[in-house]
Amino acid sequence: MSGLKPVTQRYSDALSRLRWDQFEALLAAYYRGQGYLVDHVGTGATGARFDGGIDLKLRRDDAYLLVQCKHWNANQVTHNAVHELLGLMVNEGATGAILISSGEFTRAARDAAMRQGHVQLIDGAALRPMLAPLLEAANLLSTQAGASSPDSADGWGDDPVAALSGPPSPRTPSRVRSGSVPRQSNAGWWIVAVVGTLAFVLLVRLLLGRTEWSAGPSAEPSERQSEASVPAEPIAESEPVVIEWPAEQGAPPVEAPKPQTEADLRESQRKADEAMKVIEATTPEM
Repeated sequence: MSGLKPVTQRYSDALSRLRWDQFEALLAAYYRGQGYLVDHVGTGATGARFDGGIDLKLRRDDAYLLVQCKHWNANQVTHNAVHELLGLMVNEGATGAILISSGEFTRAARDAAMRQGHVQLIDGAALRPMLAPLLEAANLLSTQAGASSPDSADGWGDDPVAALSGPPSPRTPSRVRSGSVPRQSNAGWWIVAVVGTLAFVLLVRLLLGRTEWSAGPSAEPSERQSEASVPAEPIAESEPVVIEWPAEQGAPPVEAPKPQTEADLRESQRKADEAMKVIEATTPEM
């Protein structure tokens, strides 16, 4: 903004306190009220980074007008904006153009618009009486919504003007026009959806449990009850059998170990030698 001329009169009113996107929406609502078919293509509606120098496209009968909005309250709008709008009008094949400022235009901008004859200039002095009814309606909506919603300043998400601009165009993302929806509505829908889902799951599990209980093997409990109703016969414990040696025959005979012969000793020695050979063959040397 360096090099621009400051305005001779700086406004401090409801219009000057609007955001730039609210300023666009208010003008869109005004021209809809004038019978125009309004296509709000500015960044205030589309959320795009650039609007190509066109904020509104107005159509009525054979008229096709381009509108550029300048929400300037500190500096004057220069003739460059007039020349830019003239070029866009030719490229778009429009029949006319309107350059609107909430503040003032330079003398060069006024001369350029008068010389070409196709661009209409509307400054802040002419704009305020033109938009006064809409501003009063927006203020009334904001007051009513604030009274019904004590938790917020207004019911339009800090954007009461959005309620006046009509339904959004197909290219308008919902996040830009979210001011027309009361706050916390999405959270309420989420809570309802979660509670409904939990209730449905519990109902299904309850129905399945009843079905399994009714269709289950009902004969098993009765069979078990019938089996349990018949008393079991006691099992007689068998006493251990003890064989006693007759006392009159004396102590039981004990067999004496047989004496080993030389042949038995040689056989034992042979087996021991064979075992040692096996151990030596399978045991690694230390």
